Amino acid sequence: MTTMNYLLQHTKKFWLSQMILSIFSFYNLEQNSLTGKISEVIIKAWATFLLILAISGIFKLIFELITNPSQFSNASFGIFDYL
Repeated sequence: MTTMNYLLQHTKKFWLSQMILSIFSFYNLEQNSLTGKISEVIIKAWATFLLILAISGIFKLIFELITNPSQFSNASFGIFDYL
């Protein structure tokens, strides 16, 4: 057993390590055929891209809210722009 596997198995009781293990288990390929593997890689890459895009957008919004709160004084989101 490698050192990293030993550390991950030893620290399974911590929530952060469990979350990291579940993220890595998401990337295990389940398909046997080549086209299944290719489509699975494309779908998982797309899901990862969307997750990173959403997280970075939320962090940008929080960062701007902390550093420049006057920017949000006249902001409106969604359908309320057109009412």
